[in-house]
Amino acid sequence: MVASVADERVNTGAEARSLPIDVETIAETVDMAWGMTLSTSTRKEIYDRTAELIGHLNLLVGRCRGEDESRESLRLLCAVERHLVAANRPTARTQAHDAYNYLRDTAIFTSTLLGTYQKVHGVKEE
Repeated sequence: MVASVADERVNTGAEARSLPIDVETIAETVDMAWGMTLSTSTRKEIYDRTAELIGHLNLLVGRCRGEDESRESLRLLCAVERHLVAANRPTARTQAHDAYNYLRDTAIFTSTLLGTYQKVHGVKEE
């Protein structure tokens, strides 16, 4: 039985702000997700990579909330938060292609929010 990514714990804003952001690791995780294909990835690999991306995304949301108050950033944060709602996440009963699409969307949100974080903090990928 494959665990559901709907059970992934969400960090509070205070917890997320206290944790370090490893830009290189997050970027590598996104690249690995984009390298996955539905035809060659197991369900477990999709769920594991999605859970990893969700963890990174939660950290980035916690860091970016309140830092960049531009309309675009607020809209992005709202879209990410809607995406991360547990009811929207794949479960063990979700079709494989839907779980894969959720993985791809999570990778896109993670990459976009990582870019915003790097811009605001002047951080470059090593």
